[in-house]
Amino acid sequence: MSTQGDTSNRHECLPETEHRRYGRILLAVTVAGALFCAGQAVRWWQEYARAARLEQAVHKVYERALGGDPGKSPYGRLQFELGKLRAEASQRLDLVELLAALSRRAPEGLHITSVSMAAQSGVVSGTAPSAQDLERYQSALATESLFTFSLRSVETLKAPMPFELSVKARDRSAPPKVDQ
Repeated sequence: MSTQGDTSNRHECLPETEHRRYGRILLAVTVAGALFCAGQAVRWWQEYARAARLEQAVHKVYERALGGDPGKSPYGRLQFELGKLRAEASQRLDLVELLAALSRRAPEGLHITSVSMAAQSGVVSGTAPSAQDLERYQSALATESLFTFSLRSVETLKAPMPFELSVKARDRSAPPKVDQ
């Protein structure tokens, strides 16, 4: 076995200048990677702080909307409160819709003189030219889907005939009644 002629088993080392060059490259890549990671950490911290500020602002909005501590599920509580408000609103008289229903069904010559309302009922006063016009008006109002009307009083001896109708809001949350 000859050790002199066998160069395939020997390792040649890099010169000292190449070691330094690769060391500088490694150091530069390490510094660049560290700066990149630091930049990402700063961006993450800014987003975290922004999200925390938004959460506080939303929490304050929930506190104002719900009047105090919003609890663990403020969105669910808001939906619940909205449902309650919609249920209440469905039972109330809507003046604009009431006036539309009264005018849409009125025969010529019939005049509405006053409307007084409470939350779920009201009284409509007016004058009709004749008993037949008042009956036609009542028949037309009976087909109204949002309100129920009933005759409170009528003075048949006067011309034009003064009358009063009671009005109530129909339950809008219930399914409509089907005539069979």
